Amino acid sequence: MATPPLTTMRAALLAAALLALLAFAAPASASLATLKASCTRKDAADDNTANGFQLPYFFCDDGVPNFGGRTPNPGAQDAVAVPAKYAGYAELPPKAADAASVPGADANGNIALDVDVSLPDPSFSKPRGGYPLMVMMHGCCAGNKTSWEAPTIDAAGEEWHYNNAWFAARGFVVLNYTARGFVNGPPTLNPVGPTPGERGSTGETQLDSRRYEINDYQYLAGLLADDRSFFHINRHKIVTTGGSYGGGFSWLTLTDPTWDSPGGRHMRLASAAPRYGWTDLVYSLVPNGTHLRDQLPAFDGSDSLNPIGRPKQSINAALFASGTGLLGADHTTFPPSIFDAFTCLATLDPETSPACANTVNNTLPEFIRDRSAYYQNDFFRGLAKHGHGRVKPVPLFSAGTLTDPLFPSHEHRLMVDRLQSVDPHYPVQEYYGDYQHFVQNKAKEWGDVCGADHHVCRLADYPDGDLNEDPTGLLSTGVTTRLNRFVDHFVRPAGDRHQRKPDFDVTASLQACADNAASLGVPADEPGPRFTADKFDDLAPNTLTIDGSGAPQVTAWDAVDAHGLHSDPVATFAQGSAGGEKCIVEKPDTPASPGVASFTTDPLAHDVTMIGRTRVIVPHTGAGSGIQLNARLYDVFPGGSEAIMVDRGPRRIVDPNETTTFDIQGNGWRFPAGHQIRIELTQNDAPYVKASTTPSSLTITGVTLQMPVREPSETIAASVP
Repeated sequence: MATPPLTTMRAALLAAALLALLAFAAPASASLATLKASCTRKDAADDNTANGFQLPYFFCDDGVPNFGGRTPNPGAQDAVAVPAKYAGYAELPPKAADAASVPGADANGNIALDVDVSLPDPSFSKPRGGYPLMVMMHGCCAGNKTSWEAPTIDAAGEEWHYNNAWFAARGFVVLNYTARGFVNGPPTLNPVGPTPGERGSTGETQLDSRRYEINDYQYLAGLLADDRSFFHINRHKIVTTGGSYGGGFSWLTLTDPTWDSPGGRHMRLASAAPRYGWTDLVYSLVPNGTHLRDQLPAFDGSDSLNPIGRPKQSINAALFASGTGLLGADHTTFPPSIFDAFTCLATLDPETSPACANTVNNTLPEFIRDRSAYYQNDFFRGLAKHGHGRVKPVPLFSAGTLTDPLFPSHEHRLMVDRLQSVDPHYPVQEYYGDYQHFVQNKAKEWGDVCGADHHVCRLADYPDGDLNEDPTGLLSTGVTTRLNRFVDHFVRPAGDRHQRKPDFDVTASLQACADNAASLGVPADEPGPRFTADKFDDLAPNTLTIDGSGAPQVTAWDAVDAHGLHSDPVATFAQGSAGGEKCIVEKPDTPASPGVASFTTDPLAHDVTMIGRTRVIVPHTGAGSGIQLNARLYDVFPGGSEAIMVDRGPRRIVDPNETTTFDIQGNGWRFPAGHQIRIELTQNDAPYVKASTTPSSLTITGVTLQMPVREPSETIAASVP
């Protein structure tokens, strides 16, 4: 339902009542006092309070602290104190005895987090038990509490109907905060020592560790729940969401869904909505290519650690530069282990480099154990015993991505697959599209599209301002509306008490670039056709087998691969941000470089619609060690006018004389009739994947591709150009 209209007198009385509460309510925590005193009334409709309040809410922000990083914030000024270290990780353990030794901690063993809270207007009748709490986590490595804050519901891009104003105006209490160690100020280039001039949250980032950041969120949510007279939170209706770092965070919160607040009140996660995050941080950053689409990786992490993968060189460098403040004032405070890991992964092959001992033996296993939701085995054991007093399933909206080169679809898919292997009826709705890191990230995939001019729907499009009705002239429903409806059903905010039960299904869109959008029948600024099925594998249930053969081709570790140089996602994104093409395009198409094996089909007799990960099977002989084999999949236009790279993926090879099987990252793509499909196999896909520093070569005589498609299964041939 729409926010109730207020008479002038009623609005004044309600506002006065809340302001009185702000002034005189006794704080449950002294560190919340300045935050509570800062609340002001806002209008999420147009951010203009002079013309009345159409979508009112209250926003509480006591500013940015004058301390950050490893410089303690005495008394948590303009911040909220949380333990710098906890005695464990499950169900919010107490403060650790040595918490004061943590960099950035004060003498009491606390760090200080920069926190904002948004509150529903008193015009909403408070639901029985209190308001649901929406916890929104920012990204890495330059995010902060403002990342998901906006003055109106109609914010741009990803923030459309996904920000503090949107949720608060519809009956949520919203918690936006800057995670530990994230700051604004000069670069932080030293791994130890004070960080003068930084402003934000104190401490060092632990990259969403269950021992630190997950405990921090539980502690903060508990503080708000303990202050019942002010925040009115329903402690059993907590929701977590966020993208990238916030997506990894949301996945991890799912694996520790119950805890007790600092005041001893039982808390429960009611729903989680991760967006384009990770569930295996090692495989995301240093993939070895061993994970297959139809097999669950080993639950101890060994499949990701053995052999050690090859780092996503350009992306890791961009994240590190962003995190240290070289790209802007907003950044984070990395601990020494991350500085060591970056040095390790940027030099020699990790398994042979003396600089990598700590990274290989400690940091990467910690990434598996403490920062990757897929490996939280205690949670899965509890879920398997549901109904016997153990873990209750938390409804999940999973917004994965098909094109993101940092966190590909596999990161969301393997977690859903493991959840459903334990509980086949696990309540989850999935969406996969073309968005986020270093790709197009279209506003019209996140938002709903309305009208003859195909604009992102605005408040004025909704009949009588009722945001629960379909807007007038609705053409397509985006990711965010699906997420909101899903969450609303399970927590019943005052602004949407009667949302129907969602379907537990999966939707995927095809990638639409500037040069193929017309063939898909869509504008270039919108997603391609969408498909929905009960399960992901049902989206493309058939197989196109491509058998490639021809004269032997020799690949080399030190080959200069022109297509690899042209297909770096970071450089392509930078060019696209400057007005160029964000899809990876060779225009005109050029032959593969020497030292790269290539196989191309004849022109296709009909359209081929791929959704998911293509399997690559390569018999090879060779010599050397530290070998990697990278695959790139292209849509070749008629006459060689251009070729668009539509998928890729790396694989570490231990034995040069074997048949290697691996699945590349996956995508949703339509190869039109008359186009050709090309696969390139290279030992050097730098700068996307770091090249090996150890000499090796492979002789490849053929390849087989098994592509998941919507059309009937068939086998076609490919040959050496």
